[in-house]
Amino acid sequence: MLLSAQAYTLESCETNISGNTPEFFQKYFQCVDASLSESGNYINLYYTGLAPYESWYYPDGDPNHIDYVSQGEGYFQIPGAYITEYDYVVSIPVDPEARPNLTIDGDAVDGEVGTSNFEYPMGSVGSALNGVNMFNPCASPPDIIEDESYSFDYYSGHPAGPSGIYHYHTTSKGPLEVLEYKGLIETPTVGSGEIEMYGIMCDGVVVMGCTELDGTAPNSSDWDAQNGHIHNMVDEEGISIFEDRYHTHVCYDEITEDDTDGNGYQEHEFTPEISFYRTPGMGQNHNRCRAMSSPIEDDMVVLGSEITPTEFALYQNYPNPFNPTTTIDYDLTRGGSIDLTIFDLMGRRIRTLVHGNQKPGFKSVIWDATDDFARPVSAGLYFYKLETLHRSFTKKMLLLK
Repeated sequence: MLLSAQAYTLESCETNISGNTPEFFQKYFQCVDASLSESGNYINLYYTGLAPYESWYYPDGDPNHIDYVSQGEGYFQIPGAYITEYDYVVSIPVDPEARPNLTIDGDAVDGEVGTSNFEYPMGSVGSALNGVNMFNPCASPPDIIEDESYSFDYYSGHPAGPSGIYHYHTTSKGPLEVLEYKGLIETPTVGSGEIEMYGIMCDGVVVMGCTELDGTAPNSSDWDAQNGHIHNMVDEEGISIFEDRYHTHVCYDEITEDDTDGNGYQEHEFTPEISFYRTPGMGQNHNRCRAMSSPIEDDMVVLGSEITPTEFALYQNYPNPFNPTTTIDYDLTRGGSIDLTIFDLMGRRIRTLVHGNQKPGFKSVIWDATDDFARPVSAGLYFYKLETLHRSFTKKMLLLK
C-alpha cells in the first residue's frame, strides 16, 4: 500500500506532456506524462493510477484517506483493498486503423467475458484525464459488473481487490474536475458538465459523457450498441482535435436494461467493451491493446511501415488479479527455444507453461492455478518469465482465492 507524505491532488501531481504530442493530450490531461514515440506512430501515455482526490480506499494515515461512508443500501467497502501506485503506459496509435468489417451490435456488447475476439482484455485498457485506470466494463465470471458499483467510492472508482489497481468502469467526476481545473468547464457534475469527457482507451477510442467535445448534445441516431459513432471531434473553439474519430458516450440516468436513449440496444452505462481500432505490435491475431509496464516501442523496431518486436514482447496477463485462470500473451519475431515459467516470491519454479521450439508469431497461453497433487498453489503474488536463448523478461501477477 502507499503512504504519501503530502496529499495527492491535481495541483501536486506531476504533469509532463511533450509539445510534440497531439493537442488533445496537451489540452485535456493532468497527472500524466505524454510523449511521441521515436517513430512518431504512438503517443506513449504514462500514469501511476493514483486518484488525485480523497477516497476511503487510500490506507489509514495517507493524507488522501477519508473514513468510509455508505452511499445507500447494499453498498460496501472492499475488505483490505487500497489504492497503490504502479507504473503504467499505454501506447496509443497516432492514426488508429479501424478493424475491417467490425459490427458492434448487441451480441458483441453483452457484458460477458470472452464472447468476442475484439473485446478489450480484462484489466487496465486506458487512462482517464486524471491518470486513473479505465478498465474493461466486464466482471470476472460469475460476477455481474452492475454489482461492482456498490463498492465504488464517491468518484465511482475502486481497487481491483487487494492488488490496489484503482480504476473506473463508468462515469466519474474525477476527469471532469480536470476540465474544471483547466478552466474548460464550471460544473464538474456527471450529467451536467458543460463538456463531459473521461479519457482515452489504449486503441485511441475517446470516452465521452453526455456532450460532444464542443459541449453540444450528441446525435444518438447513429450510435452503435456501445453508444459509439464516428465524426470529427471539434472543441469549443471550433478546432478539430481529431478527424473521423470513433468515440463513445457514457450517459445515463440510472443503471437499467432498458433502451433509454432509443438507439435500439440495451442501455450502455460503462466504458467501451469492444476495441474499435487495431494497435500494431500488440499481436497478429487480436491486436488487443492494454496498459503495460513499458511502451510498445521499447522492445520494437520499425521495418518500413510494419512494427515487430526485436525478439519478443511479453504482455501483462489478463485478468489480473485472477482466480483461478489467467491468459498470458507474447509475440515472437524469431523462432527458437522458448521457456515460459511461473515462479513464486521465493524464486521457486511453480509451473512450466512452455518449453521447446516455437515458430515466430503471436502466442497465447492460459495458466490454470487450480491446486494439484504435485504442487498446491496458494493465493499471492507470482512472477512469469519468458526466456529465449538471448533475452528474458519477467512480469508480476496476483492470484486471489
